[in-house]
Amino acid sequence: MTPARRAALELHTLQDLRTVVGSARRHDSRIRRATGIAGSQLWALAEVALATGITVNALARRLALHQTTASNLVNALVERGLIRRRRDRRDQRLVHLHVTASGARMLSRAPRPHSGPLVDALRRIAARDLDALAHSLATLLGAMRQAAPTVTGDCLLVD
Repeated sequence: MTPARRAALELHTLQDLRTVVGSARRHDSRIRRATGIAGSQLWALAEVALATGITVNALARRLALHQTTASNLVNALVERGLIRRRRDRRDQRLVHLHVTASGARMLSRAPRPHSGPLVDALRRIAARDLDALAHSLATLLGAMRQAAPTVTGDCLLVD
C-alpha cells in the first residue's frame, strides 16, 4: 500500500469511527428529549422488561458494564419509578428487578432501538463480520495501549 493510500485509509477510518460515535450521541440526545432519561437508562429499562426478575449482576453482563455502573443505572430508574426491586423469597440477598407500569409506558413511546444504534447494528451484522470487527478493534486498542500504556479500567489515558 502506498503512503498516500494508507493516509487516505486512515482518514476514512477515522471519519467512520466519528460517525459511529456521533450517531450514538445523536440517538442519546433524541432519547433524552423524548423520555427525559439517558440512552443507557432506556437500554437498561428495556433489558429489565425483556428479562423480568433479572438481577443487577445479570443486567451488568447484558449491558457489558461494571456492576457498580449497572447499579447506578438501576438506582436512577428506581428513583424515577420506572423499575422496582423485589427481594427473592428464598434468598433475601438476591434482588430482582421488574418494570413498573410507568416504565412500560415509557418503553412503548420511546424511540427505537432501545439499545441504541451501535448495539442494534452489532446484533444484526453477520457473525463473521462481528468476529472481524472484534479482531480489528482489539488490534486498534492494542496499538493505543502501546502508545499510552497507562490504563485505568476501560479508559486509556493519553497525555
